[in-house]
Parts: sequence; C-alpha cells; structure tokens
Amino acid sequence: MKAESSALRVTASEVNGLLARHFAEEFDQDRMEALRRQFEDEHIVPLRQLCPPELFGPIKDEACAIMDRHGVSHDLVFEITDNTPRSMTTVGQPVIKDEGPLIDAFYFAPELIEFVGRVVGEKVHSCPYAGEHYVISRLVKSGDTHGWHWDDFTYGIILVLEAPHYTDGGFVQAVPNTAWDKENPDVYGALLSSQVRSYALEPGDAYVVKTNTTMHRVHPIRGEGRRTIVNMTLASAEDLTKPMTHETNDALFGGVRDTRSAS
Repeated sequence: MKAESSALRVTASEVNGLLARHFAEEFDQDRMEALRRQFEDEHIVPLRQLCPPELFGPIKDEACAIMDRHGVSHDLVFEITDNTPRSMTTVGQPVIKDEGPLIDAFYFAPELIEFVGRVVGEKVHSCPYAGEHYVISRLVKSGDTHGWHWDDFTYGIILVLEAPHYTDGGFVQAVPNTAWDKENPDVYGALLSSQVRSYALEPGDAYVVKTNTTMHRVHPIRGEGRRTIVNMTLASAEDLTKPMTHETNDALFGGVRDTRSAS
C-alpha cells in the first residue's frame, strides 16, 4: 500500500471520520450485501482493504512499535482446545490502552461498530471484558501458529498489518457450525463434521468471524514470513446476558493484568 509512510500524521480524534469517509467511498450497498451474504453462509468473511490507506501506515507503525517494545513469546498447548498449539508473540490490552491511541480509537469507533453490525446482521457491542478489547499478535519464525480454537464472545474482527504470501503460510482457516465443549473439546471431530475454508489476507485487509461457533486457526508460517495482526473482540446482545470465562485469552495476553511486568 502506498500510504505506509510513518511520516503520515493521524490523531485518534480523526480515526472515526477517516473510517466514515472510507466506508462511504469503498463499501456501497451492493458490496455490503455481498459481504453480509458471505458471512451468513460461511460465518467468516474477508474485508478487503478495510483500513483506509491514510490510517494504515500510522496504525501499523503504532502496533509494530508496541510489539517490538513489549512482545512476550509463547510456545504453549491448551488442553481446553484439545491440546492445540499457540506459538506466537503477543501484547495484551493494558499496554495497548496506554501506548496505542490509534488502535483504541479504531476499536471504539462508532463507524466500525455499525459497519460490523451490518456485516453480521445484528447490533454488536464493545466487549464487556476489557482484556479482550484488542490484542496484538505476531507469528515470526517458521512453525509459529495460532492453533485451532474457538472464542468465548460471538464476534472477532482482525486487522492484518503484516502477512506473508500464502505459500509461506499465515492464512486463516475456519470450520463453521461447530461447538466448543470446554470439558471435552474435539478438534478432530469438528474437522470431520464440517468443511474447512481457507482465506489469504493482505496487509490492510481485515476479517470478521463468528468466533464462538467457528473453529479457526492461522496456518503455521514457514520460511521468513511474518504475520502481525490486531485482534478485536465484539459482543452480541446475548453475550451481554451470560457469564464468560477467559482462560486462553488471559494465558496468552495477560487479561487485564499489565503485561509489561512479564516482559
């Protein structure tokens, strides 16, 4: 993208207006209807060039600088998701809240909330658990992956800042219409019961996924590829009425604890 220069200056107060203009220019009624239909069918949909060009460079610079300063590496497996791996570097919400005003403004932008609601077909809300508002993750060495998993809240929107060519992995895979039984997780059963779909993303793209019933992962990267994203959680109205737990998020991203103490 041409607008990646760090010389560009964007303030948090400008983010919502930039999104409003970009959405009006690039996402007309026909395109929005196509996105809604694809999401209804697949429970995940790529949003090509969602991020306005003039915002992409500054938000990428902000996220990558935070990652370089505070990233914590993990190489874990989670029994709660059938022992799938998490080999990745992460930064949690408290650090981003302090040092990432553009990311914070992007997540809370009314234009983004309204846009995602139109895609998924219902009103969405910022996550009631602050630790899941937004996190940054990076896959940087061969074999790094965010393995098969589900999430507690209904929706995720992921902004792609860096991504390898699909031949080096790092693409998204999703299995819709599956269920997460935390007491007896069955990843292989989910793989056998539903179609696996794969999506290659480029920097500036985003994707929305129905994360609580769509098992998903990032395919392991290989070679010199690098993938950096901002993962943001949004809640349905139903989510706001039931208790939630945050086991995997807290282990990987620190929850609402200040992760700088771990780095």
